[in-house]
Amino acid sequence: MSRWPVRPIQDTDWDAAAEVWTLAHPHDPFSGPELRHQTEQQTTWGYRHTALVAEAEGGAVVGLGLLSQNPGMYHPQRFGLELAVRPDWQGQGVGAALWQELEETLRGWNALSVRTLAREDHPLAPHFLTRRGFTPGKRYFTSALNLTDKSFDAAPFDEGPFLATETRLMALGVRVRSLAELREAGTPDLPRRLHALMSDVRQDVPRSEPATPLTFEVFDEAVLNDSCLLPGAYLIAQAPGGEWIGQSTLFRSESSPDLLTGLTGVTRDWRGQGVATLLKLHILRVAQTLATQALATQTPAAQALAAQTDGQVFLRTDNASDNAPMLAINDRFGFVRDPASVSWVLEFGADGQS
Repeated sequence: MSRWPVRPIQDTDWDAAAEVWTLAHPHDPFSGPELRHQTEQQTTWGYRHTALVAEAEGGAVVGLGLLSQNPGMYHPQRFGLELAVRPDWQGQGVGAALWQELEETLRGWNALSVRTLAREDHPLAPHFLTRRGFTPGKRYFTSALNLTDKSFDAAPFDEGPFLATETRLMALGVRVRSLAELREAGTPDLPRRLHALMSDVRQDVPRSEPATPLTFEVFDEAVLNDSCLLPGAYLIAQAPGGEWIGQSTLFRSESSPDLLTGLTGVTRDWRGQGVATLLKLHILRVAQTLATQALATQTPAAQALAAQTDGQVFLRTDNASDNAPMLAINDRFGFVRDPASVSWVLEFGADGQS
């Protein structure tokens, strides 16, 4: 029997499991309800999934293992892996105990592959994955902009270099509107139009697996009804004739004051004309206001996480290393890149052997 008992997650475990995840991945925080909802969505969509926890002596949850399927890169026999161990318990076999159970589950499902992300500077993860047959692939950069840096007089970035782009596009009749505005205005068929826009702009996003269409039902639940979505920061770029030509979104977990960027994308006909820069400029303006509000209205969990960064609030975004245009825009706005995260994959043969 393993030194670390592994069992399916129970209703009373979600907060402890989310704490394990957030401590191990502070740049990708979750609260208990958020983690539970994300897992329950897999059931709603008819996907195979599992959630396991590892316990220390006395029953404390010290590890979390998740298997899921990505609706944006869906294949019935390909899975995503999330593995987290409390930092003070890492290197003691907790992750190995979780992986042993998860691997058996994958083989029972006749999985073709399982994929996970790991920071390249993590002291244990690359070696852990290599020993178990995973191979590295596409690299992604998480970049962060400090929205509360005291060295800035008024804003965490200099708007000057981008105002000419804003002026030029405004002269052409391009406008930026928020989801909150569009809802208040009673925009007809709003959810369907937003779904169509996202379906359009996500076509060329670099991915580790081929993209699959997002159904409207998945989009409506996973994006529009995500409790972390900020409607005032879901921005749409609108052309002079009323056509929607780009989008950018912000999310915030209740467990952290930081802001997380969702998909920023522009329709093919409007690329190369500064629309993504315009959206990023407006997103940063909204983010600065939200960061100020966050300092006064943090939940206890968010306060605890903020204490680790001296009360600073960051705007975070991630991009594939080969997404040069978006990386260049982020660099111009002053985002600082973290060490890359690497997509690791374990391929299983037709007979279930890796």
